[in-house]
Amino acid sequence: MKNRLKELRQLHQWSQSDLARELGVSRQAVNGFESGKFDPSLDMAFKIASLFNVALEDVFIYEAKNSMQTLVERFKNYFGFEFGFERFTEKAINAVKFARNEAARSHKSQVEPEHLLAGLLADPTTTSARLLRANSCHVNIETNEHSFEFGENLRFSPQSNFILELALQVVRLQGKKSIGTEHLLWGLLRLAETDKTTLSELQRYEIDLEALNNQLAETV
Repeated sequence: MKNRLKELRQLHQWSQSDLARELGVSRQAVNGFESGKFDPSLDMAFKIASLFNVALEDVFIYEAKNSMQTLVERFKNYFGFEFGFERFTEKAINAVKFARNEAARSHKSQVEPEHLLAGLLADPTTTSARLLRANSCHVNIETNEHSFEFGENLRFSPQSNFILELALQVVRLQGKKSIGTEHLLWGLLRLAETDKTTLSELQRYEIDLEALNNQLAETV
């Protein structure tokens, strides 16, 4: 597999050891990824893309179809089209709608993880909202009759794309048919493990992340 991993690493002035530390792998693994000796897992590929704040396709350049490209396409085909709503539960759809409207209301050009968090809290009857509020997240989210309507079709930021990709991944691997708010929350927490901005956002609300992760593991 041809990729831009070495180029992106050098742009950040990181050594292979620095990147290995950020990814939680060995330097030998990073060397293997860069040389194409072996491919990273899909989860690791998403983690790399999130770390450099770029799309997955901006890291891995496909000269011919390979296992990772096939797997990504399988997820997209499984759900009809990229991030289509056919396989989302109604409550998950509402969470995404709210996130988009919240981003527009805040005069943002794209949907960020903070907007998805607001969407996951907007409906107190969802699994995500119950889990978040049970773990000290007491954020006042204002809703009205238009909160869950289709508004501006804002693009998702690379970090928000990462959340949606992971939600797709876990649902597909579990053989389930629909993405729920709990899967979106799972993706958000996985992003927080590698993205300091998202982690700070969650910590700002004094969420008990360890307890939340444990309870979510029993749900997802």
